[in-house]
Amino acid sequence: MRMMTEVNSRRWLPVGLFAAAMLPLFATPVLPLIDFYNHLARFFVLSHIDASPVLQDFYRSHWTLLPDIGVDVLGTPVLAIVPPMIAGHIIVMGIMAVIYSGVLYFHHAVTGQRSILVALLLLPLLYSYILNWGFANFLLGLGFSFWAAGWWFLNRSRPFLAVPISCVSAILIFLTHGLAFALYGILVASLEIGRFVCAPVHRPLDLVRSLCLTAIQAIIPFAFLAYWLTASAQAGHIAPPQTFLPQELTGYPPGLTGRILRRLVPILRVEEGPSYLFDVATLFVQALAVGFLFVMGRLKIASLAWPLLIAAALTVGIGAPTLFGVSYITDRMPLFALLCFLSVLTVRPGKWIFASKIALGVIAVTVAIRLVAVATSWHAYSADYREFQTVAKAIPRGSLTLGVGVGAAFHETNVPRCEMFGPLLVASYGQAGPLFADPKQQPLGLTGRLKAAVDSLHASHPMERPADYAAYMTDAVAAGFDYLLVCNAERLTQPYPGNTDLVAQTSHFALLRAKR
Repeated sequence: MRMMTEVNSRRWLPVGLFAAAMLPLFATPVLPLIDFYNHLARFFVLSHIDASPVLQDFYRSHWTLLPDIGVDVLGTPVLAIVPPMIAGHIIVMGIMAVIYSGVLYFHHAVTGQRSILVALLLLPLLYSYILNWGFANFLLGLGFSFWAAGWWFLNRSRPFLAVPISCVSAILIFLTHGLAFALYGILVASLEIGRFVCAPVHRPLDLVRSLCLTAIQAIIPFAFLAYWLTASAQAGHIAPPQTFLPQELTGYPPGLTGRILRRLVPILRVEEGPSYLFDVATLFVQALAVGFLFVMGRLKIASLAWPLLIAAALTVGIGAPTLFGVSYITDRMPLFALLCFLSVLTVRPGKWIFASKIALGVIAVTVAIRLVAVATSWHAYSADYREFQTVAKAIPRGSLTLGVGVGAAFHETNVPRCEMFGPLLVASYGQAGPLFADPKQQPLGLTGRLKAAVDSLHASHPMERPADYAAYMTDAVAAGFDYLLVCNAERLTQPYPGNTDLVAQTSHFALLRAKR
């Protein structure tokens, strides 16, 4: 009976750890995730457009099969019944749960173990550099990939069952996010190679057969990808791979030094917290403790997983920041590589000596400190959200409103984030504004006066962030926007444009109304 109780407690402990890791989500009403609320506002529009003449004036739904619509399919019904501010927390928690459980399931499939240490080390990675970017579809697809790869690994010996089900899983992963589907392919193919290398007898035909069974899963996704790329290229929709924004907007030194520093950021901040130095220090402490456990013989890598770790390490070196409509590919790879590493850790049986227990304690304390630090830094946005609410109430419903965030171009700077507030005007206050609404990539498009205003402003200011805010805001009014919501307004070094009136102001926000 005592043994059964211990086994059950070990199974439920990861659930308790995950629940504790949700602390930062409850620290603020608005999550400081850069792109996320832009997606959330799109879900809101898609869920309400049929019943809203106002939304129909500015947006049009465009549901079709696209390699980047997983959270749209799941999030749109949620926004139909749940208020946007609550729905945002629910969706993020769901994505975290899929990643956390998917990696643990994959780990159990490959190693046969249920490791509390792996569950503990996963917690800081839930608040990753990529989550802070708000790349919701990619993160959901990545979690699905680990689930599907673990299921394939356990059932591969029954191909008549495994292949059809895995083909369906591969299609769902591809429709959730195309890059996640590519990483799923790396997971399953690398494990097949690892099984071959570790087999007592090496028969090349066995490897060819197993790789062919995995390749079958890619037939339909590849056919659709070829069709989508061909159609997009013929229509001129695929832009060449982008490099980096101008140095004056990035905050990095010019030349090769700046590029190297930029590439190091997603590696050193793969677990992202309140500051660069904090993230580097806590990552170093965790790595030191894990390395000590390796030296002491407490941890090892599953033998068949070495091809996977080599492939995952190579992905970190991918150099294209944008490819086929997916941006910041390089930034996503360190997270994938570290999840792969954790998913193949094996804890050696035996009694833990005092020094190993100390290392385990250091990991636990570091993880706890990280979660508290993230919660504390996120809580600071509660005051910003209250200010936003005060200003947003002054905008008449149905107005064309543009959010203007003052600050550097990348979120790893110390400039408070503003990207959440413009989309929230659409989701919570009945305004119309720019969203991620490209029918070639999302199931939503802009139309009418909003599309004309966005196209006009983009023609004169194509960069993500303007170098001259006064000119940008002046041109935004000329393009047709009725109101400008300026966040971090206290950082402006230029006067407000002459073609606007100041309607409302707080410590961090200014609301400008266009003079017609």
